[in-house]
Amino acid sequence: MSVIEKIVLNEKPEEVILFVTKYELGISLPQLDGLYNRANWAHVGDNMGLLNLVREMCDAGFIKYSGTGIVRGINWREPAFMLEGKYTFE
Repeated sequence: MSVIEKIVLNEKPEEVILFVTKYELGISLPQLDGLYNRANWAHVGDNMGLLNLVREMCDAGFIKYSGTGIVRGINWREPAFMLEGKYTFE
């Protein structure tokens, strides 16, 4: 199991979305959908739950839409699990 798969399965979806939008390119909605689809919709229920969460995070300014995906918003913050150093990437 990859580190990304572990993160999707073990962390809150809000934290995962903050993580995947950490870099300038962000993530496309189909890619985000795929992450959760492969994880059997862990913590979000289904794709509508995921889209509702994305909308709520956009409304709060944590992320924003950019073309076909999402990127950092004005209120973006580092995910808690990254601050804790919970995962290592090799």
